[in-house]
Parts: sequence; structure tokens; C-alpha cells
Amino acid sequence: MWGRLVPLSRPMSDSTINWKLIDDTAASLDVGYEARRKWRQRNVPYKWRIAIAQELMRRGIPVALGDFDRLEMTPGRIAA
Repeated sequence: MWGRLVPLSRPMSDSTINWKLIDDTAASLDVGYEARRKWRQRNVPYKWRIAIAQELMRRGIPVALGDFDRLEMTPGRIAA
């Protein structure tokens, strides 16, 4: 059903994601600009975390769901 499983967490220093990468990936998944912008205030919703993580893994970029919780909140900014 979900394809490849996404790891829940990894050591903090191994995180490979940032807001720019999330924004670019979410845009390729047709997430609207305003929704992506709000994520910097509220963080990425869980349903989109899974979709983004699966897309990044498909591209060969290692990511864990816990990586999303380590992102710095930057209200209103799109680029990292």
C-alpha cells in the first residue's frame, strides 16, 4: 500500500533535509504555496511528511520522519 517504509528517526547529525528541499519536493507534489509557507509556523503535517519522505527516498535522499521535527521554525519564509 505505502511502498517503501520510512524510518521513524535517526541520529540528529545524519539529517539531510532542510526547508528548501522540503519546499521543492512539496511543490513537485502539487502542494500549494500558502500551505507550504504555513508549514514554517506549524511544521509539516504528518500526511505530507510521509509523501515527501517517500518522494525523497525515491530520489535516493535518505530521510526519516523524525527529521521533520528537527527543522528550525522560520515563520513566513520559503527558502532555507
